[in-house]
Amino acid sequence: MNNAPDTSVPSDPTPQESSPAVTKIVDRIPLPGKEEELENAIKALITAALRYPGHLGVTVTRPALPYQPGFRLVYRFDSCEHLKAWEESIEHLRLASEANQYTQGEPQRQTLTGLEVWFTPLGHVPQSMPRRERTAIVTWLGIFPLVYCFSTVIRMLVPAATPAIVTIAVVTLLVVLAMTYVVGPLLTKVFGKWLRAPAK
Repeated sequence: MNNAPDTSVPSDPTPQESSPAVTKIVDRIPLPGKEEELENAIKALITAALRYPGHLGVTVTRPALPYQPGFRLVYRFDSCEHLKAWEESIEHLRLASEANQYTQGEPQRQTLTGLEVWFTPLGHVPQSMPRRERTAIVTWLGIFPLVYCFSTVIRMLVPAATPAIVTIAVVTLLVVLAMTYVVGPLLTKVFGKWLRAPAK
């Protein structure tokens, strides 16, 4: 079970605003001799999560000693509300409780939202989170050329009478998609060490 489908979503304390996509990381170290039982319980969790609204996929990596002693689940949901709905559901509580029977101690959980999600590779949890000020700089390095290029192309393709709000909506949609799936991962490879380097 090297790669499995993905799922995650958090909850937003301000309902009047739409919350960003969220990544939930769960690490489970199997009890000795219970690796197969835990893997089956994880499969049941993933299958159930796929049926919930807002699910964007799940990646699972198997134990790889000495660097990764347990199973790592990386869920992605489209909003905090949808992640909360999944995590607070009776089905999740039941399946998570079953998985806990084969897990050493409490599973380690981490939620990522906002800009750091762009600079956290899918299925990977770094030892330290990207520093906020450096995340802002690298985000600008990615967004500025994208906005310039997409807006230039859109102006060439759409009629001059097109409302500005339509053009902006298309440009921002393309920028978010490019940052999430192409530019963000590329910048992570280039600036990954610098993003997480400790402050001197």
